[in-house]
Amino acid sequence: MNTIIMNQDVHTPAFIKADASNKTDNIKQQPNSPKQVRHFGWTRFIELTILLSIVIGVIWLISKMVTPQVVTVVSVIAVFLILRFIVRVILKVTFTLLSILFWLAILCAILLCML
Repeated sequence: MNTIIMNQDVHTPAFIKADASNKTDNIKQQPNSPKQVRHFGWTRFIELTILLSIVIGVIWLISKMVTPQVVTVVSVIAVFLILRFIVRVILKVTFTLLSILFWLAILCAILLCML
């Protein structure tokens, strides 16, 4: 019988995971906070600005190559798509708030009936 294994605690792991990090690094990782906060960094803002300027530049170049009627038709379609997106977001927020108010009213009615 192997007496070394018998004398150890049964709850200790049989295999110890190897530490892949460098032992000379004394940098400790910050623990994750329970509250996740989204930060909007300057690099993201600069990337979005550059992307928007590229899109505007491409639209300007295309508008110089095609007739004004084509630019008008494309801009009308783009405006309809943008308005559709905005209306969809507004409707989602509205229906979410209305559903919360609906269930709150039901909860209040139940509590009033219990009194």
